[in-house]
Amino acid sequence: MDRLDALKVFCAVVDTGGFSRAAARLGISTSSVTHQIGVLEAHFGVKLLNRTTRSMSLTDDGRRCIEQARRLLADMDELEAGMSDSLHEPRGSLRVDMPGILLRLYVAPALPSFLAAYPELSVRLTASDRLIDMVDEGVDVMLRIGELSDSSLIGRRIFQNRYICCAAPDFIARHGRPQHPDDLDRLPCLNFVYPKARQLRPWAFQQDGQPFTATPRGAVAMDHVESLIEMAVQGGGIVQHLSVSLAAPLRSGALLPLLEPWQAAGPDVSVLYPQRHQRAARIKVFVDFIEDLFKRAAASSQPSA
Repeated sequence: MDRLDALKVFCAVVDTGGFSRAAARLGISTSSVTHQIGVLEAHFGVKLLNRTTRSMSLTDDGRRCIEQARRLLADMDELEAGMSDSLHEPRGSLRVDMPGILLRLYVAPALPSFLAAYPELSVRLTASDRLIDMVDEGVDVMLRIGELSDSSLIGRRIFQNRYICCAAPDFIARHGRPQHPDDLDRLPCLNFVYPKARQLRPWAFQQDGQPFTATPRGAVAMDHVESLIEMAVQGGGIVQHLSVSLAAPLRSGALLPLLEPWQAAGPDVSVLYPQRHQRAARIKVFVDFIEDLFKRAAASSQPSA
């Protein structure tokens, strides 16, 4: 038995949540997946998975095995990538995690051109905002919005955010422009709700370099940023969010900035990856691609004249 291949099968079963889905991903039969897992359990002398006709879960030994297996497979990918570095031909697989809004608005539309330039690379992307252990979860590159706290990672700031208040041109024509954040209480405002805390996010401002917050009264609150912005585009009210989320409608003129003298800095977008990956060709070309993508986004994020 090729234990490395068996571990790849085991990881695929856990990642996809089922034997048939793992088989489809790997391009092998379900019976082959079942056989590989059985042989792996026999080799280690432990049960890795609790499985019934309706459900599947990791045993305690399975949880320990999956953590080690992911590290081992990541190291093997790193070795293979390192060998290809000498040929200057990035190849292999990339596992990338980022907030869904960055994936949809920026990375996914540009990904076809990246893959066309590097046909020996494959990319698996997941959308999340949660804190993760990149090594444990086998993630090569991660994009995050906010402070960088893990000193074991290499982090590069790729987009400088600001909190921008804005509204559609027809809304401004009907209601006028607020001259001060206090004016927001008399205007229809669209609030964002933190999904877990279920609380309204205060709006961020600054005056003479001093930050302050306010929470305008509003008839509508949502926990989905893109829906909130779309409602603003349709003239439903004033919204405040990060410039990285508002770049497209501001650039097109679908939304116009308000209260510009009170704009406050927001949490920046950064790209992160483990230090041990910094020389891998596949990591380098993807990070360069991401940096260039957001550099161009920053340069074009000014509203149209």
